[in-house]
Amino acid sequence: MPELIEVPEENLFYAYDVLLMETKHRLVKKLKKYYEPNVHGHKTWSSSFLLMDYFLHNNVMKRSSKVLELGCGWGAASIFCAKKGAKVSGLDIDENVFPYLEVQATMNGVEITPIQKGYEKLKGKELGEYNILIGADICFWDELTELLVKLIRRAMRNGVKRVIIADPGRSPFLDLVESCKSFAKVSVHEWYSSDPEMYEGYIADIKAI
Repeated sequence: MPELIEVPEENLFYAYDVLLMETKHRLVKKLKKYYEPNVHGHKTWSSSFLLMDYFLHNNVMKRSSKVLELGCGWGAASIFCAKKGAKVSGLDIDENVFPYLEVQATMNGVEITPIQKGYEKLKGKELGEYNILIGADICFWDELTELLVKLIRRAMRNGVKRVIIADPGRSPFLDLVESCKSFAKVSVHEWYSSDPEMYEGYIADIKAI
């Protein structure tokens, strides 16, 4: 079970030992005056907690892990990985999410390298710098399915060993899972997390053949 830790002030919460801001936190209010996320990066999405729980129960993150979080937003899953000793980069098309990620990373005493770029702009050589790609709530539109399938294929051709994606179970995500079976070993797990509260969804664990 996650350790119970007292939060230092209002509108902060712990999830899997990661300190995170609620949308009403004073720093979020200040950041929004200058940095207004415009591609759904306005909070920590619940699938991030599914990833954390899955990583914890499967001993995924190690000090040797080099991780890229796709569609990182405020970076909750990235921060979890960094606290486990991984070297982590967070990618998002929306540059306005990075100040939120930086504040939360600082609160947790870790560093996340920000990368502002769309999925289609990530070249194989860049992807090959990582051994694990992760993503939470990133396949929510039909047009994202093909983009992500191409990215995952490109990543595995360049040495990425594993891609782990969490989702509530939307049809674009399920289509992505089916498409990846043609070139990778894919396992899909119904999963739940109990911290900070109960969330249910699915984990796609995609491994290079």
